[in-house]
Amino acid sequence: MKTISIIGASIGIASPMQGASLGPEAIRMAGLREKLRRLGKKVEDAGNLPSLEEPFPPKHFRKAAIRYPDEAREFLSLLKEKVLAALEQRHLPLVLGGDHSIAMASLSAAAGYYASIEKKPGLIWFDAHADLNTGETSPTGNIHGMPLAVALGKGDERLISLFEGRFFDPKRTAIIGVRSVDPLERDLVRELGVTVFTMKDIDDKGMTHCVRKALETASPDGNPYHLSFDVDVIDSQFAPGTATPVLGGVTLREAHLFMEMIAENGNAWSIDVAEVNPLLDHENRTSEVAVLLLESVFGKVIY
Repeated sequence: MKTISIIGASIGIASPMQGASLGPEAIRMAGLREKLRRLGKKVEDAGNLPSLEEPFPPKHFRKAAIRYPDEAREFLSLLKEKVLAALEQRHLPLVLGGDHSIAMASLSAAAGYYASIEKKPGLIWFDAHADLNTGETSPTGNIHGMPLAVALGKGDERLISLFEGRFFDPKRTAIIGVRSVDPLERDLVRELGVTVFTMKDIDDKGMTHCVRKALETASPDGNPYHLSFDVDVIDSQFAPGTATPVLGGVTLREAHLFMEMIAENGNAWSIDVAEVNPLLDHENRTSEVAVLLLESVFGKVIY
């Protein structure tokens, strides 16, 4: 049984609103460590990286320019080192965000580690957004909308250099729950050939079908994969505390089913959870939902 290494990534600078840097502590306050231990898991908590939020007064950037790339790159480099250290100890890194830029650190560490043990990794992206923007396509310049593009080798050199040339394969990448894609971002999705299951697909074919196909995409030969979980994939009636909610999301039961199927598969070797923003939440409800779902992905069942 792998030890779960909890790593707090207190970054909010890549998001349009302050508060995401408070996410790791809010998730811990919802009982994450205690509940994982009740499942019989070995848990080590590596604490948080120093918080990184937008400075006051904020810097001025020209319209649609990438915002705070150097500051984010420095933070993500430190986070990458922590995730890589956990993987090298044969632990399962569970990275708590923080905005979704954290995935660039999680994934660059995972790509490096898998290369060192000669395994070809996959990627499952559970998110309302495709996060496949680049500096040229993003309407906002917010880096939290770019991590998947960077992980697939597209984007600003300051960010893609984190990967040292070891990118994830678009053909082993699946996005589930997406319902908001920017116009130019859509072109890149098609160009790369990423497998996408929209909310329409979930409504039409069911979550079970979509997850099975996503697992076939990310782990066709039983290879390890990374799971990146953005809480805004959940409908905002269940998870209101996030910066970029989109109506018509995954229900809580559908999300549990998704996580239970990931647990049954057993090949998720690294996980991050992003975009919990306590300043936008109600009584820490979103953190509690995140913990419920993390319990499922680590094996909790009803009976």
